[in-house]
Amino acid sequence: MNYKTEIASKLPPEVLFGTSSWTYPGWRGSIYKNEYKSEKQFKAESLGEYSNFPWFRTVGIDSSFYGPLKAKTIINYSKQVPKNFKWVSKVWERITVPVYAKHPRYGSLAGKENPDFLNAELFKSEVIGPYEESGTETHAGPFVFQFQYIDGAMKNNPQIFFNRLDKFLSGVPTDFQYAIEIRNREFICDDYFQILNSHKATHCFNHWSYMPPLIEQMKAAANVGGLTSSFYLSRVLTPLGVKYADAVKRFEPYEKLQTRNESLRADIIKLAKRAIQKKAKAYIIVNNRCEGHSPGTIAEIGEKIVNLG
Repeated sequence: MNYKTEIASKLPPEVLFGTSSWTYPGWRGSIYKNEYKSEKQFKAESLGEYSNFPWFRTVGIDSSFYGPLKAKTIINYSKQVPKNFKWVSKVWERITVPVYAKHPRYGSLAGKENPDFLNAELFKSEVIGPYEESGTETHAGPFVFQFQYIDGAMKNNPQIFFNRLDKFLSGVPTDFQYAIEIRNREFICDDYFQILNSHKATHCFNHWSYMPPLIEQMKAAANVGGLTSSFYLSRVLTPLGVKYADAVKRFEPYEKLQTRNESLRADIIKLAKRAIQKKAKAYIIVNNRCEGHSPGTIAEIGEKIVNLG
């Protein structure tokens, strides 16, 4: 497709588009033009080529959900990107999962309560620590706390979750940016947004299978006077009503756009306009599983934002 990269430089500086991870073989020949001798080299070195694509101003690091980044990994990433390039990192699931799912990858922990759920000390030592050790804090953009759908007592009484979140945010360093991604629509209420505002954290406006559309999340935040954080964050993940596994089957190998969700695109543009008016950064992370090819989604939405003047 025609990415119209020549107009990417006209995108307002407040809008930072990026993709959810970056090592997709289906992008070779379009985003990736360099020769990579092996898959290992591709995964280790392609971030440098990614960060030079004109529409990309940030990137979502998803691997850190399964384990915190090591200092040497952070250093390697830092060497490949421009000086002011920041990434959006998922926080280790050991901190965001209240009860481990009954899944083989959890081994003996499957189905058990997680004693480290929202453990501020563990977050500081294992997630923030490697950044401080490597001296690369300047590349640390927002940290995303992705809470999978929560059932049980917390679903029935959201105040339990809110109290834990409030306590956690009170105990973490204030010189980093934090975004909370909830996947329980019943958690979207005044109490939730007020807690975020009291800690200068933000809500991650996430377009995910069973969450309300972005515009409804934006209206809910506006109802309490808006978010007071210095930045916005949106993660555009899967089509509404579509399970992740079904989205993967529908869109692999992510070589081209297969659909265009015009209402979603309009919501993203509204969020970008709000950030521009407020002169606040808007990190917008787009997943391949939303329309089939996130670079194409970004280029077409970015062009519309530029044309707004």
